Amino acid sequence: MTTLPGLMAGVSVSFLQMLHNPGTLGRNCRVTHISCSKQAASDVQDIGISQEQPEDSKHVVEAQTMRNERGVKFLVGSSFYREESAVGRDLACLAGAVYKKEKGRLHVLDALSGSGIRAARYLAHCEADFVWANDACDGLDTLIAHNLSLASASVASKSDVAEPPSQELESFFSPNVKDESGRWQVTIQDANKVLLDCYMRKNYFDLIDVDSFGSDSVFLGSALSAVSYGGLLYATSTDGFSSGGHRPYNALASYGAYIRPMVYSNEIGLRMLIGGVVREAALRNMHVYPVFSHYSFHGPVFRVMLRVLPSRVFQTKDYNFIAVCNNCGETQVIKWSALGHSSCSCSSSSTVSSLTVNGPLWTGPLHNIDDVKKMTEMAKSWGWTEGDREPGEDRRRSPPVSTKDRNLKKLLDIMLEESNPDLQVGYIELDEVLNFLIYSAYHNHKPKS
Repeated sequence: MTTLPGLMAGVSVSFLQMLHNPGTLGRNCRVTHISCSKQAASDVQDIGISQEQPEDSKHVVEAQTMRNERGVKFLVGSSFYREESAVGRDLACLAGAVYKKEKGRLHVLDALSGSGIRAARYLAHCEADFVWANDACDGLDTLIAHNLSLASASVASKSDVAEPPSQELESFFSPNVKDESGRWQVTIQDANKVLLDCYMRKNYFDLIDVDSFGSDSVFLGSALSAVSYGGLLYATSTDGFSSGGHRPYNALASYGAYIRPMVYSNEIGLRMLIGGVVREAALRNMHVYPVFSHYSFHGPVFRVMLRVLPSRVFQTKDYNFIAVCNNCGETQVIKWSALGHSSCSCSSSSTVSSLTVNGPLWTGPLHNIDDVKKMTEMAKSWGWTEGDREPGEDRRRSPPVSTKDRNLKKLLDIMLEESNPDLQVGYIELDEVLNFLIYSAYHNHKPKS
C-alpha cells in the first residue's frame, strides 16, 4: 500500500514511460467488472510514487498527456475516457454540490472509476469529504491516485476534511493507494464486492456513481444497498439496441421491460433505465425518482441521477406502460389495471388494437424541478453558464471559455421545462405529424366499396 501526503511530488519514471507507451498500462482493459488483461501486471507491480522526478520529464508529461476539465487537471494514460461525456460529469458535480450544501457532507463511491476523472471532479468541484475510487482493472491504481491527488490539492480549505472510513472497512480492503489525510482512497476490486461489503458493514455513501457499460445492470441492486437514504445514485446505460426495441428480451432481462421500436427511443432508454432501478429499489423497500436524466448520442449514453428514499409500499403511480398508436401516432400511458382493455380513439372496438405497448417503464417526470433549479443556481455561481468567471472560482473551470458553457445553460433550461409533471411522455417530430395527418385524412374520406 502506498500512502500519499496530499499532492504527489512526482511520478515514478516507469509510470512516465507507460504514459508515453499506453499499451503497457491496462492493456485491453474494460471499465466493467468482466475481465481485465493482466499482460501489464509485471510492468505495474513496481510502480510507486517517487518524491524525485526530473523536471524535464515532468514538463514533457504535462505538455503531452495532461488534460483539463473544468479546471481539474488529470492524466488518461490508456484508461477509458470520453471527452464527450464531460457534460454528464458537469451535471453530476452540480447535483453532488447541491447535496453537500444542503446536508453538510458528501461521501462518494465511484465504483467503476476508469481514469478517475469523475472521482477527481467530485473532490475538486463538490469538495467531497471522502471519495472512494474503485476499478477492477489491474494497473490503474497509480494513475487514479495521481489524478485524485491533483484534485485534492486544488481544494484550498483544510477544514472540510471529514472523518476517514472506519478502520474495519479500511483493513478489509487494504486500499492500493490512500490519501494520508483520509480524504480519498483507491482500490482495485470487483465493483459488486465493494458495494455489497459496504452494505454488510453499514458503510453507506451519499453518492454512488456506477458508470457501467452496455446494459450491465448487475450493479444496480448492490449500489442501492450501499447508498444512504436521501442519497444519490448515478446510473448509466449505453445499450442503444435495447432502447431502440431491437433486443427486447435483453431489455427484459436487464431492466424488466419489454421494449419494441418507437419513434422516441432516446427517451424510452432513459425511462427503461429508471424503471429498472425502480424495480430493484422496490425489492429493497426503497423508492427512487430522477433528480435529472440525460441522453447523449455519442454512445449512445443514458445517464440518470436518482434520489433514493425508504418506502415499504411499491409506488406504481409513475411505473406503468407506454403505448403508441401505429395509425395516428398518439402516445398514452397505460396503467396496470388497464392492461388488456386499452385502445386508441382512432380505432373502432371491432378492429384489432393498433397500439404498440412497451414496459413497464418510468412514466413520471424525467427531472425534478426543485433539484434542477438548485443545480442551475449552482452552475451560475460557479460561472459554468456564462462567459465571465465568478470571483474566486477559477479552480472550478478551465480556460478558455467555450461553447460548453452556453450548451450547459441551454441544457439546464430544457431540463427545467421538461420537469413539468403535466407533460405527457414522448414526443413526435413535425414531419411525423404531417404523415399521420395525411394517413388520417385518407382513411376518414376513403370511399366505401
